[in-house]
Amino acid sequence: MNVQLNNLENSRVEFIIKVDKKEFGEAIQRAFKQNISKYNVPGFRKGKAPFQVFKQMFGVEVLYNEAANFIIDKTYREAIEEYKVEVVDYPSIDIITCSETEDFEYKATVYVKPELKLGDYKGLNIEEIKYEVSENDIEQELQNLREKNSRLISKESGIIEEGDTVVIDFKGYINDEPFNGGEAKNYSLVIGSKSFIDTFEDQLVGKAKGDNVEVNVVFPENYGVDELKGKEAKFEVTINEVQIKELPELNDDFAKDYSEFNTVNELKDSIKDRLAKSNENKQKFEFENAVIEAVCQRSEVIIPEPMIQSEIDRLIQDFENKIRYQGVSLDQYCQYYGISLEDIRNNFKERAEKQVLSNLVLEEISKKEGIVADGEEINNKALELAKMYSQDEEKISSIKDNLLNSYKNSIMNDIVLSKTVEFLVNENRKSDSK
Repeated sequence: MNVQLNNLENSRVEFIIKVDKKEFGEAIQRAFKQNISKYNVPGFRKGKAPFQVFKQMFGVEVLYNEAANFIIDKTYREAIEEYKVEVVDYPSIDIITCSETEDFEYKATVYVKPELKLGDYKGLNIEEIKYEVSENDIEQELQNLREKNSRLISKESGIIEEGDTVVIDFKGYINDEPFNGGEAKNYSLVIGSKSFIDTFEDQLVGKAKGDNVEVNVVFPENYGVDELKGKEAKFEVTINEVQIKELPELNDDFAKDYSEFNTVNELKDSIKDRLAKSNENKQKFEFENAVIEAVCQRSEVIIPEPMIQSEIDRLIQDFENKIRYQGVSLDQYCQYYGISLEDIRNNFKERAEKQVLSNLVLEEISKKEGIVADGEEINNKALELAKMYSQDEEKISSIKDNLLNSYKNSIMNDIVLSKTVEFLVNENRKSDSK
């Protein structure tokens, strides 16, 4: 095999690979053996015809495509390994010569990991934002806890107000004709929740139990049902009941009933500690992102489009897994919001570009600073992950071994990434806050 490597613009390379005709001939024989059973050759049982007879009847050219694939699969991988090229996409293949009597030659053009010009990444003096827990924060958490444990009671008199829950019957019409899905009985609706389209809820404010109300709305243009998009609709609504929340009184009994604490003060202290920990995590996350963004802004690179598209694929997969836990498929999500998969891809593009740039920058810094993961760190991380899957000591050991066998490189990369981010944080924190 003879390989010529040419560097092209826009982070692409070109392999020109020539393979001896003898090796291509062997690939033709391999293709023949795998395909002869598909052909009927008079005078021979299926799959038993000699190569020369097959060649005379069908021509050797019918085997060229598969023989070429055998050669390309093998030699392309060998060329990548030989030149230690980090490809980021599938190659574009152009056959130059494909003949039984000549050397087989082809060209493979592929995107590779781009060269990155790293800017300043130390001593940037980035200020860290501090978040403190206020009394208002604690009071809001207590209020949320009361809301969570509230109960609905009937509001026998008075008008409907924002925050009330109404129990209604409704029937919808478009051009005075009922439409599918526009009717319900004893439906509970929180006024102000924006659960219903347009001003539906607003038109119930000021009404009372027993009222019959005509509600006029317009379906949005991006509504999930095509036949309703942009249509004017009328709803006949009957208000069966109006309910208000009754909140439990905030005292020591409340703390005992709805928490693990005996007094309100103990509950408040617990909330304060939890919010402080949450703020600490928020500060850490935001500062890490600020440092990484600052370093990325000082770096220069042209990112190949396949790297961005690959990251978009990953983001969409994560998004799809998230909504699947809520019982919604990606197709259903697109239909409900009146968008296409291409719209979602476009929405993710900016995020994907930032993530790819961040990955390239962090990888370059880890190389430059010699940041690595040693065996003990890898083992400890695998053990930590294993404990997330099981509490059984024997199973933990087995899971850890499986992780090390199957995902060692991934674990190692995660450790290096974490250590690199920690390095950047320490090097770029404002001096008076170190």
